[in-house]
Amino acid sequence: MLTRRMFTGCAICAAIGLVADDVSAQAPSGMKRTITSRVDGPMEGYETLQVVVDLEPNFALDWHTHPGTEAGYTVGGGGELRVKGKDALMLKPGSSWVTAAETPHMLQNGSDATKLFVTFTVQKGKPLASPVPAPT
Repeated sequence: MLTRRMFTGCAICAAIGLVADDVSAQAPSGMKRTITSRVDGPMEGYETLQVVVDLEPNFALDWHTHPGTEAGYTVGGGGELRVKGKDALMLKPGSSWVTAAETPHMLQNGSDATKLFVTFTVQKGKPLASPVPAPT
């Protein structure tokens, strides 16, 4: 039974983007995010999400930032990860990366579907990803 307190809590979470379904809904066409774990911390005001990211072949994830750290591992497939101020990183199965908070980056997937396992440690209540212009 859905109580008033439970309904209010769910409504508040949905409104500020803390519901797992909302994170999935933010994903652009050609990309699917599946949250496998979500916990508070490592400090107040932050949460840690573990997410499986599936990318369709030749999908381009345009320039964006995260309100916290992104650490990823390539499970299958591959592509090119570009991070502002760094050389491009060619992702392949077994490769990993860490992107600092608010650092612009983008990913161009290769010709095969790609699966990534990503851990985000981000500020609560902020969108998981925000688009930004390409760096000059």
